[in-house]
Amino acid sequence: MGLLEVWCGRERLGLSGRKRQTVLGALLLADDESVSLNRLIDTVWEHRAPATAAKQVRNVVSDLRGIHPEIAERLTLAGDGYRLALDGWRLDARVFTERVARAREHRDQGRPAQALEEFRAALELWRGPALAGLESPVLRAQTALLEELRLAAMEERVDLELAQGHHESIIGDLSAWVAEHRLRERLVAQLMLALYRSGAQARALTVFEETRAILRRELGVSPGAELQELHSRILRSEGRPPARTTPALVRNNLPNTTAHFTGRAHELRTLTDAARGSAADGRPPSTAPAVVAIDGMAGIGKTALAVHAAHELTPLYPDAQLFADMGGCAADGRPVDPNSALRTLLTGLGFPPSDLPEGLAERSATWRRILADRRALILLDNVADTQQILPLLPGLPGCLTIVTSRTRLTDLIATCHLTLREMTSEEGRDMFGRMVGDQRPAAEREAVDTVVDGCGRLPLAIRLAAAKLRHRSSWSVAHLASRLARRRQRLATLEAEGGGLVEVFRQSYLGLSRAQQHVFRLLGQLPGDHIETSTVAGLAGISLAQADALLESLVDAHLLGTSTPGRYVIHELLHAYAGQLAAETAATDLGMTPPAPAPQWGAPRPRPAAAPAPAARVASLSRP
Repeated sequence: MGLLEVWCGRERLGLSGRKRQTVLGALLLADDESVSLNRLIDTVWEHRAPATAAKQVRNVVSDLRGIHPEIAERLTLAGDGYRLALDGWRLDARVFTERVARAREHRDQGRPAQALEEFRAALELWRGPALAGLESPVLRAQTALLEELRLAAMEERVDLELAQGHHESIIGDLSAWVAEHRLRERLVAQLMLALYRSGAQARALTVFEETRAILRRELGVSPGAELQELHSRILRSEGRPPARTTPALVRNNLPNTTAHFTGRAHELRTLTDAARGSAADGRPPSTAPAVVAIDGMAGIGKTALAVHAAHELTPLYPDAQLFADMGGCAADGRPVDPNSALRTLLTGLGFPPSDLPEGLAERSATWRRILADRRALILLDNVADTQQILPLLPGLPGCLTIVTSRTRLTDLIATCHLTLREMTSEEGRDMFGRMVGDQRPAAEREAVDTVVDGCGRLPLAIRLAAAKLRHRSSWSVAHLASRLARRRQRLATLEAEGGGLVEVFRQSYLGLSRAQQHVFRLLGQLPGDHIETSTVAGLAGISLAQADALLESLVDAHLLGTSTPGRYVIHELLHAYAGQLAAETAATDLGMTPPAPAPQWGAPRPRPAAAPAPAARVASLSRP
C-alpha cells in the first residue's frame, strides 16, 4: 500500500528492478494461491511478451529467492507457475482489512471511540497508491479494489468523526480526498457537512456548485437526491445540523425473517461465503459485483433462505437493504417490467420522481450511479428470467444482489448459483416440532417422521402440515400422518387459507407453455420414480427429440428431476398434483364437471383475462 517494500525486522531488503517488483506484487496479490507462468508473463509484458519471456520470469524468481533465505523457502513451484506462502508474514493489506473489520464491529456495537482508533490505524498503513510505481494493467485491475476499500474505510471513519463533533479537524483531509475523487458524492457531502458545521457555509455551497458542474460536464447528470437535500438544508441555514453525518441511504424494507427458520446450515454457509467473497480471511473480495442466485421448486424455501441470509449480511451492507418482488409467478401471469422495478427502487431511495429518466437505459444508469459508492444489499425475489433483472444489477463492487427464481437462470453470470433441495429428515422434524409448538411431536416421534416423509420433506408442505395440527387440538400426529398417507387426500390436507400447496404449484403450472402443460399432466399417469423419454413420447404422440426437449425444460423449471440421462423423477407432491390435473382434464374431455375443491377463505380469484403491467411489488414490512 504504497511503494512495494520488503522488511526483515528493521532491515529493508533490496528489491530493485521493475520486473522483480511486478512479479513479487503479482505473487503477493494472489494471497497464498499459485500464479501460472502465463499469468506472470502477461503481468510483466501484457501483450508484448518477448520470445524469452518464460526464461526471464524464471530468472526473476531465482533473483527473488536470493533476496532472503525465507523467501527462497516460501517461493515454490506450483503446477505450471509459482506460489509464495505467506503464513506468518505481516502483509499490510491483510492488516488493513482486519483492522477495518474490527472497526466496524466496534461501531456496530456502540463503541465509536474504539472504532475510530481502528479506522485511523488502518488508514495510516497506506503510504500511497497500492503498488505505486508499477504500471502493469493486470496489477492495476487487482489493486483498484484495494483502493476502493480504502475509500470506503475513509468515508466510514469520517462519518464517525463528524458524529463525534470533529468537524474542523477533518476538513484538511477531506478536501484532499475530494480533490482526488470529485465524482464521489458521499465524500463531497461529508466535506460540505464539515464546512457547514464549522461555520463555513459559503465554502460548503461553493463545493456543491463545483461538484454539480463537474457531474454535468463529465457525466451529464445532476447531483443525487442526498447531496441536493444537504444543499437545501445549508441554503436554509437550519439551526440544527442533520443528526446523521451525511444524508446516506440507510433504507431497509426487508421482510421480517421467519421465527421458525430451521436448518439449511450448509446452504446458508455457501450463500454467505459467496456474498462475503474472501474478506473473511483478509483477502479483498472480487472485483465484480456479488450476485447470488437461488433456484428451486415451488415451496422449497428460496425466499425464506434469502431473507434470513439478507438479515445476517446486513452489517456488511449498511447503506441500504432493499427487497422487491419481481412477480415471476404473479397471479395475472405478468412479471414486473424492469423499468417499473427501477422506478420503485429509485424512489424508495429518495430519488425525486420528477427527475427520473423515462428510458430504461437512462434509468438503469442512474440506479448504478447512485449505488456506485454505496454498500447496499438488494434482494430480487421471484424473478422470471435473467433479462428481467439485468438492468437492476449494480455495476461496481460493493453491493450484493440476491436473486431467487423457480427457474434455473442459466444466462445469469453469478458469484454463486445455489439450487435448493428438499430438507433432510432431521431438519424436517425440527421444523415441524417448532411450528406445532406443543408436546405432541415429542411424544410421537415415529409419526412425525411419517408426516415429514408424507410432505416430501418440502418446507412449505411441512409448515402447512404443522399449521393444520396446531389448529386441530383433537388430532394426534398419527392421525395427521394417516391423512397424508392417502394420496388423494394428501393435497387437500395441505390446503390453507391462502390456497395452500395446490395454489403454489398452480402458479408454476400456469407459467408453462401448452405443450409443457400437456406433458406435465401426463406425468401424473406414470410412476413418479421412473419416467423415461420414450414412454412420454409415446403417450404424448410426439418424437423422442420433442419429448426430450420438453422434459428438459420441465427440469429447468424445477417441476422434474433427473436420475440418469433419459430417465426422470418427479417430487411426490408434484406427482400428486399432476395426477389431479390429469383427472380434471379427463373429466372435462368426457363432458363431466371436475369436482370443485372445498371453498377456502381468502382463496385466489380466477386469473383475469388482461391487466396492465404491474409496478414492482416491494414489501412494506421493515425489520424491527
